[in-house]
Amino acid sequence: MAEWAGNYHDTTCAWPTSSAVRVYDLALPLEAGMSHHPYHPPYSFTLARAHGEWNYPAGISAAMELISMGGHAGTHVDALGHIALHGQVHGGESILERQSHSGGLEIRSAEEIPPLIGRGHLVDAVQLFGRDLTPADGIGPAELEKWFGDHEPPGPGSIVLVRTGWIRLWPDVEAYIALNTGLPGVTREGAGWLSDREILASGSDTMNYEHKVAGVVCLDVHVHYLVERGIYIMEQMNLERLAEDGVTDFTFIALPLRIKGGTGSPLRPVAIVAR
Repeated sequence: MAEWAGNYHDTTCAWPTSSAVRVYDLALPLEAGMSHHPYHPPYSFTLARAHGEWNYPAGISAAMELISMGGHAGTHVDALGHIALHGQVHGGESILERQSHSGGLEIRSAEEIPPLIGRGHLVDAVQLFGRDLTPADGIGPAELEKWFGDHEPPGPGSIVLVRTGWIRLWPDVEAYIALNTGLPGVTREGAGWLSDREILASGSDTMNYEHKVAGVVCLDVHVHYLVERGIYIMEQMNLERLAEDGVTDFTFIALPLRIKGGTGSPLRPVAIVAR
């Protein structure tokens, strides 16, 4: 698995051998009113200085904005300290006395998230199931075995992205968040299948990465990845263009912001594919 130490990140990821590449942007646009989990602060935008309000000499003007958002708004990555189990975060460290409202998390914060660079793999669950997914659909070991039986399998340091097709509901906030209906996604057993292959991170196109059954509050996959195995979770990714073009293997790059004390970070992930 890739190692992160301060400003150094070691990875065995193979880069495209040709400069003729196609870059897929996997981030959703940040815009006022977009879907967000009700537990997290929403995204808001104000043009704090408009052109014409403050002018420089020779007809030059400048505009600038004020942005306010939670670390888990839009396309983002969870820091390992986002979830704790019995007061402990990844590595068995107690977090209860190592956090504050003004300073955030003292350990396992977004500042510690490495550049997420590695061999990327897309699991197109819509293609796998042969239909649109419903909240009843979980992606477990059997589904992953079937998919990767026909595709390049993940290994140490890989990034695995799971397309459920749920992003089609993005404009409908209530339907996309699906608090009352549940969500398709990776099951706890499926997460174990992936973690056994020592992946670096995994992401999906849903508000919450893991399979959610209606009416059941459960974060088993978050606990397994973030607390038990130290695997990063990315959510609200746009994977449609990859699926449309049949791209399943690529070089993946995503750079989290170094937010000291943060529990997550906005993300601009890309997939790079040789033409």
